[in-house]
Amino acid sequence: MNVRRTIAAAPVRLFVALLLLGNAIASAQTQTDTISLERRVLIATRIYTAGQTYFAHWDADASFDIDREYASYVGAITRPIDRREFDLASMAFVAKFANGHTWFGDWWLRRRDGQRLGFYAHPIAGQWVVTESTLPNLPVGAVIERVDSTPIATFYSANRKYLFGSDERWRERTLFEHPYLFPSRFDLGLAGGHTVRVERSQPFMFHGDDAISDSVTLTRDSVLVIRIPSFAKPQFEDSALAALRKQPSPRALVLDLRGNHGGAVPNRLVRALMDRPYHNWLQSTPSSVALFRSWGVLGWHSALAWTTDAMTVGKPAYSGPVFVIVDGGCYSACEDAVMPFLDNHRATIVGERTAGSSTQTTTIDLGDGMAIGIAAVQFRLPDGRRFEGFGLEPDVLVPTRIEDLRAAADPALGAILRILRPK
Repeated sequence: MNVRRTIAAAPVRLFVALLLLGNAIASAQTQTDTISLERRVLIATRIYTAGQTYFAHWDADASFDIDREYASYVGAITRPIDRREFDLASMAFVAKFANGHTWFGDWWLRRRDGQRLGFYAHPIAGQWVVTESTLPNLPVGAVIERVDSTPIATFYSANRKYLFGSDERWRERTLFEHPYLFPSRFDLGLAGGHTVRVERSQPFMFHGDDAISDSVTLTRDSVLVIRIPSFAKPQFEDSALAALRKQPSPRALVLDLRGNHGGAVPNRLVRALMDRPYHNWLQSTPSSVALFRSWGVLGWHSALAWTTDAMTVGKPAYSGPVFVIVDGGCYSACEDAVMPFLDNHRATIVGERTAGSSTQTTTIDLGDGMAIGIAAVQFRLPDGRRFEGFGLEPDVLVPTRIEDLRAAADPALGAILRILRPK
């Protein structure tokens, strides 16, 4: 069926999710490290039921048997265990759904064991490389070989089961975004025999929440570059639009969305730059009719799918050349923002393949500071191609290289300036 809708509901979804998380934080303040068997079983049952009811990606992995995995989960949580062990068992069960927007979280665990690492890292060309760092003796571009005496590949393999991702790239990328999987203090072994002592002390913070609340702008060769590190706060979109109003006629506009983990879809920014109609995602969501199932007409995991009309546009705030720089850290609402530009060729997308996960998440407060999110909608590209677990391919591929990180070079922006250079 054809349904007229816009993506303007996304900020409302974000508000509801944040409200539930806020309630979870408040209720976590009085919690201890014990949780009764009755509560464990009740929470586990609610997680299982939520997955059966809302999950929209059953076709992603035909080998996933939720009943078998739930039986194993129940066996793990009915043993004498503490709250941390219960959290890890719950994370491991929910991670079996293999979806970047299907997760379990506990503010008690984040508050007690989630002190920040002070750096982030992910694999580049087969090596685990520091990509961000606030530690004075740990430079960006350093290659990690060990966590204490454990090789980094072994450490990742041991913790992979707790990471929520639609593909291996995203699981690897988020390892260092889960600090409670690391010791409170440890030695980080680097290539070349160097060792850095890491002592976690600063309170837990989601990746990107420490970003400044304004987008960063610069001008290179009369090209306006707007760096937007997150869409989690409306100030980022506001400042990007303000920069565009301040300089409405640059030779070209570059939106740098590398590492942007999303938030609320920046509808105003997208509309301000569109000079032609554009499409949103094709969408599907679980649909269950009990009588039809009893007749064998529908399977247990049937779905309702719909399309959307092309979005009409008005006069854009800027009608010149647009480029968007992305990488594997462009995730969720960041990909929602990029996809229309890729679909209608309004912009040239430069960089790396994006993360490959976006949806409308059903967020459920489980009480005691705990919550789950279930991906309740599956997105496909307007031409029907799969997106979840695949991501968006750039028009111009510019991979991240270790030597560029070390030199603070920006080959993606360099590629754009070469494209704009007169022949």
